[in-house]
Amino acid sequence: MLTYVKIYFSTEGPSPISIAEKFSKETGLSFVRGEQDIVFEWKTSEEYRAMMEKIYQALQGSKAVLKYESVEDDTGPVHLLAQWPPFGRPRPTDARAHEPHSYVAKGE
Repeated sequence: MLTYVKIYFSTEGPSPISIAEKFSKETGLSFVRGEQDIVFEWKTSEEYRAMMEKIYQALQGSKAVLKYESVEDDTGPVHLLAQWPPFGRPRPTDARAHEPHSYVAKGE
């Protein structure tokens, strides 16, 4: 299964960049380019629950609002195109960057 996570940041909380850095460090996931902010794969309910708890803990106190959607992974392989925010890394110029697909954030 794949779970897509959309994060809505609040102007009343920390900056989106500081939240993203803390989130990536604590969850091992990276933000991806595209319609969704985070995508992660899971096979068992235990894996799902563990990742959801990590996401919750990483964003607790940030005043961010989350939207989740889980779907069957029948779309074939998906790939992380680029880390977002780039944290000083140049953005790719690959034409695929403009395709309307979601990409999986691989744990680091």
